Amino acid sequence: MKNGSIRLDVIDETWKNYLDYLERSPYSISRLVHSLSPRSSIDSMKYVRVEHLSYTLWGFQERILERIVGDTLIVGLPTGLGKTYIAGAFLRKVSLEKPIRVLFLVPSIPLGVQQTLFAREKLNVEAFFISGELPRYRRAKLKVWNAGFVVCTPQTFFNDILSDYREQLIAARSVNDPADFLRGHGLNSFPYDIVIADECQRYVGLTDGYSILLAAKASGSRILALSATPLLHDARRYSELKKIFDDIQVFTVEDPEIERSIPKRVLKVVEVELPSKVKLLYDTITRISDSIVQEIRASYGDGHEYMRCDEHEECKKARSLKILAFRLVEDGASSVIRYQTWRLPEVKRKYPDTDISPYRLFLEVLKDTPNHKLGPLLTILSKSRFEKAIIFVEPIQAAKQIGSLLQGIYGVDHVAILVGKEMMDLTKQTAALLHFKGKAKILVATSVAEEGLDVPSADLEIWIDPPSNPRKWIQRFGRILRQPGGKKEAVTYAIISRDTHEESKLRSISNKAARYYGFTQMILEEDLVKQKYLTDLLHRNYLKSEG
Repeated sequence: MKNGSIRLDVIDETWKNYLDYLERSPYSISRLVHSLSPRSSIDSMKYVRVEHLSYTLWGFQERILERIVGDTLIVGLPTGLGKTYIAGAFLRKVSLEKPIRVLFLVPSIPLGVQQTLFAREKLNVEAFFISGELPRYRRAKLKVWNAGFVVCTPQTFFNDILSDYREQLIAARSVNDPADFLRGHGLNSFPYDIVIADECQRYVGLTDGYSILLAAKASGSRILALSATPLLHDARRYSELKKIFDDIQVFTVEDPEIERSIPKRVLKVVEVELPSKVKLLYDTITRISDSIVQEIRASYGDGHEYMRCDEHEECKKARSLKILAFRLVEDGASSVIRYQTWRLPEVKRKYPDTDISPYRLFLEVLKDTPNHKLGPLLTILSKSRFEKAIIFVEPIQAAKQIGSLLQGIYGVDHVAILVGKEMMDLTKQTAALLHFKGKAKILVATSVAEEGLDVPSADLEIWIDPPSNPRKWIQRFGRILRQPGGKKEAVTYAIISRDTHEESKLRSISNKAARYYGFTQMILEEDLVKQKYLTDLLHRNYLKSEG
């Protein structure tokens, strides 16, 4: 895009350099996975004993540990309350009675690497990570399942150990007592004494993870599962969980004892005035979308859900325009530069209240204000004292742009970037998290960091856009509840555009998080003093107009 585009070539080159940096760095996962896998055959069955922990528990964690009986699901709302630390203490407690064999299930390779390092560094045991990266023939040759402490993805374990029982496991899901059913069909042995199931909410339903839990239950192995968002209010999910777990322990930040142990949660809302051209563009695109929606309702009825309809072209068009308008104000004009919506004829024509088409207006916006939220972001970072900061933004393109900008200011060593697998495979994701855990002070991340990854603690968090649902809300907040330095407040900044949908969206998701999960926080309004030199610096770095 010419005459007003941002320097996408610079952004792309910076991104490529960052991926190369991760591969060359000590955080390289190709090296880590190799080092965490068995290097020689494990010829006999091994057991482990957790002699001592390299951490201490909070008081409320000790009391939860005391309440673990039978097969237990620990629900900690949100993430960040130390469920993995409780699991480690549980393994120590059990293994001191006699050595045990542990299967630690994780939903992804990044989390698998992290939990293997946790076991080695915090539990001081010989733990191995087994995944599909190690071919099945190599797993058989190395006899990996003889290891006493294995961290693995459900699919890998299921393929090697339980695939012969697939039909029985599928049938077991439809009966009231699946464990008894499986015992009656010959499944009464399991190679591990204890199963730790991390991110257990992902295992409910037709999954390999759920099959593993059923098999362990049928064989008498103990199960301890961890989750932040198991959706216990969903009757179907709850009934599936109760088929496995004798006890479900729920602890939330509203518990008085937990309140005394963790920082006070504060959300500081920073309202940003939309530049006049951005506001005009937002209003124009919204009106175009609304007019198409009126036509849809006239044709298909008021109840027609155009946001979910893939049958009618006008529904797709209205939806894409609505999303474009939302992203424009939530994440800045530069985040939507590659949207296919700009090809629609509706944005290429002039309208009575505008002198130019929305598309031409967009080009002017890119030249004048590529991203109206970056100035406030830089101001927050410059005025805050922090050891680690996480910046959440939904679109990958916006994360790349913001991350590249901050690397230009702070240096690549000090800024990690984490995005979804469309642009960053699992090995690079893990390397980025280890980068943040190590030298980097700032992590710029999409929703991939909200769940299923062990993101290191931070003492400052900034939301470029509001979370899209209550699960994301509490997951984001959980990243700053285990604070470095023992600060008394867990501070999150939410940057929203004034006089747009963002304020109502923020309030709506906050209310749902309180209603569904009992998660609340203090919400304050924060005024920022504009610092012109930061905006000038922004335009000199990566976002300077080609025109």
